[in-house]
Amino acid sequence: MPRNSEMHWQGRFFKRVFLRLGALLCLGMLLVCAVTWQIMHRWLAGYTQDQIIKQAHLAKLTIDRQWPLDEPALQRECDHMHELTGLRLTVMAPDGRVLADSNANPSEMENHAKRPEMAAALAGRMGQDLRRSSSVGENFVYIAVPLIESGRLAAVVRVAAPAADIKRREEALIKWITIGLAIAIPLALLGAWVLSKALAQPVQRVSILARRLSTGDLQERVEVGGDDEIWQVAESLETMRENLLARVHEVQQQRKDLEVTVSHLEEGIITVDRAGLVLTANDAARRLLAVDSPLVGRLLTEQVTDEALQQMWNEAQAAGRNELHRELKRSKVRGAAQLSVTIIRVTEPSTPIAWLICIRDITALAQSAAMKTEFVANASHELRTPVASIRAAVETLNADGLDREMTQRFMSVIARNVERLQNLTEDLMDLNRVESESPDLSVRRFRPDEVFASVRSVFAEALRQKSVRLEIVNEVEALETDPRWLELVLKNLVDNAVKFVGIGGRIEIRCRHEGGMARLEVEDNGCGIPAGDLDRVFERFYQVDKSRRVGIGGTGLGLAIVKHAVHGMGGEVSIASEEGRFTRVSFTVPVAAVAV
Repeated sequence: MPRNSEMHWQGRFFKRVFLRLGALLCLGMLLVCAVTWQIMHRWLAGYTQDQIIKQAHLAKLTIDRQWPLDEPALQRECDHMHELTGLRLTVMAPDGRVLADSNANPSEMENHAKRPEMAAALAGRMGQDLRRSSSVGENFVYIAVPLIESGRLAAVVRVAAPAADIKRREEALIKWITIGLAIAIPLALLGAWVLSKALAQPVQRVSILARRLSTGDLQERVEVGGDDEIWQVAESLETMRENLLARVHEVQQQRKDLEVTVSHLEEGIITVDRAGLVLTANDAARRLLAVDSPLVGRLLTEQVTDEALQQMWNEAQAAGRNELHRELKRSKVRGAAQLSVTIIRVTEPSTPIAWLICIRDITALAQSAAMKTEFVANASHELRTPVASIRAAVETLNADGLDREMTQRFMSVIARNVERLQNLTEDLMDLNRVESESPDLSVRRFRPDEVFASVRSVFAEALRQKSVRLEIVNEVEALETDPRWLELVLKNLVDNAVKFVGIGGRIEIRCRHEGGMARLEVEDNGCGIPAGDLDRVFERFYQVDKSRRVGIGGTGLGLAIVKHAVHGMGGEVSIASEEGRFTRVSFTVPVAAVAV
């Protein structure tokens, strides 16, 4: 066997024994010192307190023998006892007034009735407290005892010792303990070194082969000399080591690859053993189930509190099926609102995994399906009315006997409904354009006045017919977005304003700087929107109560287009309204850093 390897191993063994034994001895001495300190500290505190209590009772007896005393006599007695004992003495009247004090002028001291130790003494008990004296400015240990004369409280005698005296005694105690510890630790380490050396000597007879096998070291070759039989054993061990090493590397790499793959999956993956304990769980599983604490090593039913999932888990175990799939809706928890959960029974006996749970977030998919269904229903409803009107008008026109006036009336019906279909189609196309995942947004710098002028020209005739004033107040020199999208937003907002404002009304467009954005507002003094409808006006096809909209056409898509277009430009939109007074839609768009 290699002598240097053996000695190296022996040195490591000696170090481990020495460090552990030395640490144990040092910890033991530290523990003894700590216990000694606690005992001495308590004894010292108790002894000091007892001495102060004795001095308090002696002071009370001294004053009691001479009672009653006037205040000058009390002051002389307090000063005398202070000279003898070095303690501070205070005598207080039952009303809290200080009659005498050895360390301060009684006339300058405040009422002491509410001091904790004085309050206890006034109640007929011995009082004690540790605090900073407001009159002297030092920390004191206070002991107060009542002075009873003829069955009534005559005064309170208080003795106080500076806390610094107690601290000095404690510091002296700590000093001696530290000195003893400084002497004992080197002696303990020396004893540990001698004992460790004696324990390490017999280990020299242990072979390097046994050492490597015991430590599981597969990195170094096993080199053993000797006769043929020992060589054959060494060869067998070497072959075993190489095979084990290759297998370990393969398993480690496979495990690493699997962990990386599972950790990056958007789906949650949980494996559970036959006892219901979680073996593995990726971050996606915890996120989807809104579980903050670790899942691994704990019962699945304890960590996952969702009732629907627990019921599904119990059903999978009871049914004896190899696979169970459910779509679960969750409303009272964090995480995904709707999950697709599959529980698979693992029948392979060689693995501890008994169940595999796959969790997928289908919230967005379900919402998308619901939105599509709602959109189709609303679009069908909006198309049905004009189509039905056109069909009825055409059928009537096909009938005989219609005069010119009736024919013209039905032609007007057809034209009006065709226009409504055209508006609906255009709005649907605009909505599809701004909702697209890759919108045709062409950002450039431009002057907002150009867009404002275009909007004014589009609605000039409609404004003239209703005598509506369109006022534009612009404080922004240049914007940086798509002018087509901004014009689309303003056209929809002004179109709504023109429809709902009265004859002679007013519409105002304002544009100003706000932070690093430009805030635009379109406000009218029309009929306003009920408060109950404000939260829904940006929904597709949502229209305010039709009884309030007699004679006012619209597709119900304008504000939905506005919302998605503003979001596409990187802004935010909001609405405020008061019935009978005003409606104001406010939104933000990026402002240009450099003027055009």
